[in-house]
Amino acid sequence: MIDIAVSTDTLAAIRFAVSPLMQAGAVLHPRRPRAASRTHLNGQQVDAALRERGLHLLSALRREIHGYAPDFLTPGPGSDLAPDVDVELHQVATTPSPIVARQMNRVLQSAALPKRTSASELPGVRDFLELGEQAFAQQAADELASFWQRRLAPMWPALSARAEADIDHRARIIARGGLHTALNSLHRDIAYDRGALRLENEQQLEVSGTTDVTLFPSTLAHSWLISVDPWHERGIHLVYPVRPHRPAHRPQGKDRTAEGTAPSLGNVIGHSRSLVLTGLDVPRTTTQLAARHHLSPSTVSYHLSRLLRAGLVTRVRDGNRVYYQRTTDADRLCGRPTGHDATGRRGAGHDGAGVRRPEGVVST
Repeated sequence: MIDIAVSTDTLAAIRFAVSPLMQAGAVLHPRRPRAASRTHLNGQQVDAALRERGLHLLSALRREIHGYAPDFLTPGPGSDLAPDVDVELHQVATTPSPIVARQMNRVLQSAALPKRTSASELPGVRDFLELGEQAFAQQAADELASFWQRRLAPMWPALSARAEADIDHRARIIARGGLHTALNSLHRDIAYDRGALRLENEQQLEVSGTTDVTLFPSTLAHSWLISVDPWHERGIHLVYPVRPHRPAHRPQGKDRTAEGTAPSLGNVIGHSRSLVLTGLDVPRTTTQLAARHHLSPSTVSYHLSRLLRAGLVTRVRDGNRVYYQRTTDADRLCGRPTGHDATGRRGAGHDGAGVRRPEGVVST
């Protein structure tokens, strides 16, 4: 569990932002959250793009980063609200040498052993650092610019539009339900409760003293990635996946609701209960469902008890949390794919007992 103490001042200063290099960093991180569906930037394709462009420093970082990824490579947006990749690349290239040295020393201390077939074929991070910190920062900026132009620039208008739309969606949640409701809606592993932002993860980490938290919606990530500056010189950066895109068209011959369920289902079990049921395409807790659908936890708990009794949901305890998910019968009732493979097991992200495994990535 990642437990981040959030003061009232920090909570008031939490902001959402769109950053080109945060998107690139999430894609390039060797332990990145697995790619969202229908994107063309899985790990093998990222490695192929780096080889094709001769981006040896980025390749070395992907091989050798084990946990901490250097923060100076993803500076994030400044005071200007408009994201500008050239401004961010300039920040990378002009990073002060002491910062580069300190952050890269931390990378090397926890680095995975590089897989080298010969001394000349695959240069390592140390080889680039021997040229000096300023040259290292400039090389990193140049290679990030090349990767950006090759892989991300063509899709950036669509990526940024989805990210901005997600921020608008979260702003509406804040206006109606408060910031805590918006934080609880980001991802099933993320919860705000009693002055702490908690992220479910196999790693145990308590973070205190942070004064700034910035949230970055990403179209390219299936799960979350958090970057915690060990020296507390930069605030926490949290990348989270944008909410799923819902087609605007309606299937022919059926008048569907905004949640994608036939009105007849709502007529049978009630509108609120049908919302809860359609929201259980992945495992979620009562708190997460309440935030997602703007219902009180007691109302959600009541609907879940009725759905459980009817055999439409399953219930699994994972630590101190209880997760609910639709059964295959309920999937068919909702007109959705069952979410099971040929063996009847749930897909990626679950263990053999049906308990979902944490998926996020921590850089600290």
